[in-house]
Amino acid sequence: KMDRRNIVEKIKKDLPDILAGDSKKLVEDAKDLGELLGKEKREGGTGMTTSQIRNIFSEVKKMEFDKYKIELLRPKLAYTAGRHREVLPLQEVLDEAIKEIDDDEGKFDRFKDFFEAIVAYHRKWGKD
Repeated sequence: KMDRRNIVEKIKKDLPDILAGDSKKLVEDAKDLGELLGKEKREGGTGMTTSQIRNIFSEVKKMEFDKYKIELLRPKLAYTAGRHREVLPLQEVLDEAIKEIDDDEGKFDRFKDFFEAIVAYHRKWGKD
């Protein structure tokens, strides 16, 4: 079974493909990360709560394609991860994804799809 670090590193490697439109990798990796974040919570550990992940996601969902605002998500995520260690795997993956977005609006749309899929799988595994 892959541990937390291996899951995060694998997903980070897959991000260029995911943001280029590889839906198979998007679903697989969203499932792995959502499960990781949710299971840790369910097993009494320090996984992310539904409200934590929803707060971040609702902000992203409302965003238009604006490179400046997207870039500002990075320090916000870092701050949240600094206060709540359980957010770290999500923060690491999203930070890396944001760096990949550049000026391609399609990549931003796929970033949102990926995040939405992570939230869905987190919901399935989290049950808080």
